[in-house]
Amino acid sequence: MIMNVLIFLGGLGLFLYGVRVTSTGLQNFAAQKLRSVLQSITKRTIVAVFFGMLMTVAFQSSAATTVLAVEFVNTGMLSLAQALGIVLGSALGTSITIQLLAFQMLPIALGILFVGYMMFLAAKTQRLKHLGNGFIGFGLIFVGMSCMATASEPLSKIPEVYYFLGNLGKYPVLSVLVGILMTAVIQSSPAMFAIMMTLAASQVLTLEAIIPLVLGAHTGGTVTTLFSGITAPKMDARRTAIANTGTKVLGTILIWPFLSQFTHLVAWTTSDVQRQVANAHLLFSLLMVVVFLPFNSLFAKMLVKIFPDRIKREDVLVFQYIDTASLKVPAVGLKQVRQETVALGKFILKEMVESLPLATTSAKQAELFHLERKEESVDWYYKHITEFTVELNKQGLTEEQLEESIHTQFVLKELECIADNIEQMNELAQKLEHRLDWNNVKDIYEKVRERFELMLQSLERWDEELAGRVIREHPEIVRLKQSLQFNIYAMVFSRKEEEENANGYNEYNEEQDRHSRVIDMIVLFHSIDEHMVNIAQVIMGIV
Repeated sequence: MIMNVLIFLGGLGLFLYGVRVTSTGLQNFAAQKLRSVLQSITKRTIVAVFFGMLMTVAFQSSAATTVLAVEFVNTGMLSLAQALGIVLGSALGTSITIQLLAFQMLPIALGILFVGYMMFLAAKTQRLKHLGNGFIGFGLIFVGMSCMATASEPLSKIPEVYYFLGNLGKYPVLSVLVGILMTAVIQSSPAMFAIMMTLAASQVLTLEAIIPLVLGAHTGGTVTTLFSGITAPKMDARRTAIANTGTKVLGTILIWPFLSQFTHLVAWTTSDVQRQVANAHLLFSLLMVVVFLPFNSLFAKMLVKIFPDRIKREDVLVFQYIDTASLKVPAVGLKQVRQETVALGKFILKEMVESLPLATTSAKQAELFHLERKEESVDWYYKHITEFTVELNKQGLTEEQLEESIHTQFVLKELECIADNIEQMNELAQKLEHRLDWNNVKDIYEKVRERFELMLQSLERWDEELAGRVIREHPEIVRLKQSLQFNIYAMVFSRKEEEENANGYNEYNEEQDRHSRVIDMIVLFHSIDEHMVNIAQVIMGIV
């Protein structure tokens, strides 16, 4: 009996691993294509349902589909109502996957596994290798299911197991709760339905128990997305996650008074018990589309009213774009990292670069510590964006995605260095007790600020032409730095001769120290420009 348990668990492990491999392989093969197609085609809610179904079949993950839907809303490609359509379509996509599981296609699946392995070995491009991985995962899904089916029949003969499963049909509420709990623990709706099919084939589960289990599994499959969504910084992520779970719960409540009729309808569709499990899921998914799709716009307005956008407190640091749920879809996660990096650059421009003249010349206490607080904020963003990127790099990125991740991390570090340079200027100004003559650094400041804006434009668009301008114009900053330094040195030596004649060495030493710190500030402006050139070189592909 222990051997049967091990075989069942091993089969479940193979099944889950196959789903993961299939999802990762197909995402890497087609994620960017699906995003571009959606950007141009998804204009109506009914089309959003279709593509939600398509993405779930391709990715083998309704959670990944939900992540993409949220991303499309946040980038303005879709309305919240259309995103809810994608969520409804994801349930239909899961139904198609479960329908495939109901076919006795182990020999075909093994053939696909072999083709996938040969494709992986022979492919000369990364995209074909990812497609081969997807085929391998597809084959493993059915191998795992076969192992579970082999082990489930002896397990069903255990009196305690048989009694518990055989009597679930008498307690539909308990069946729903079991379905929710098991699906939430396994974190895979297809795996839960594979278990149900194998137990149904062993005649342990009756149809009366299967229907409530299906309803529970529908809701249980959204639990992980709900928990990650409600803690997300973006309200649209919260709304979509809540809607995803809410539609399943409301659908279960609506169908509950007609549970007996729904059971008869499923029994009428086929006499094959495994197919009955798949059909129950499909019929319930279709019911939700029919009931909720016409009211999607109203539902979206209700969500916005019930969960309004939060007013951001000035002292609370949150991501503008990054959502941890996007770890499930690396293509989206990378896009969010780049968006967050650009947002950090804009933050440095607005809160630090443009505040520099006032902060370094004012004697007010609030202005004195303004740059220091903002530099601490930059450190927070740098640390947390880096941590997210490290987790993202563990998700099996393609070579192109890994290169993009490394480039973005390089840019992020350069921005953090720029913030450090500005904070050093602030410290120099404090040592001068804010007796800084801004005219000494005004020219180089204006030029660096102008070039910072240009660098941000090139970063946001990833524009090589603009990046080339940043690089080509750098010698002008070098010449300006040298010219300003020469003028200050000339001023210092001229002042020295005057003081020597008047025997005013103390005043001269104090002024020399002040001019020395101004020269240090000019050097820091030059350093900032060098960091901007480094960022431009990444965009140009030089680094």
